[in-house]
Amino acid sequence: MTYLEQFARNRRRREKTEVLTARIPESLYGDFKGYCDELNLSISEAVCLLVEREMAGNERVSGELAITDEYKMNDDVVNVNTEVVNKVAKRSHSNTNRFVTTQWQVDAQLPCPYCGQWLAATNFARHAKRHLTTTQDIFTNERFREKIKEMIQTKKAEK
Repeated sequence: MTYLEQFARNRRRREKTEVLTARIPESLYGDFKGYCDELNLSISEAVCLLVEREMAGNERVSGELAITDEYKMNDDVVNVNTEVVNKVAKRSHSNTNRFVTTQWQVDAQLPCPYCGQWLAATNFARHAKRHLTTTQDIFTNERFREKIKEMIQTKKAEK
């Protein structure tokens, strides 16, 4: 389970907030937004969790989580784990097999074969939920392959 997954579908305690503005590459934003949508987290909630973790100095250490008074919220029950792991942090860059849609994007938009619309790639996962499916299911489904191909060719021809 990833760090953010453990907070999926949970509500954070409310306290006064500040606005944080950050710039990240468009492709990274799209992937992160899709990931947050899958976890039912807003980007603000996810960034807040990541910032809290960073400020607490927590990192994955050799497969173990270094935890110092980290609060895990599960349906309004707060568990406190004060175990401290004293090991040197090793950062690893793992290759994840995350589904990406860049090959179907035209002008940062994706075609929806269900309704025939073009939607912003960053919001496509949310749109797919309206059809009771996922982005990956849409773009890997054989029955939509031709419709998607036609929509892409038409869009590129209009340029």
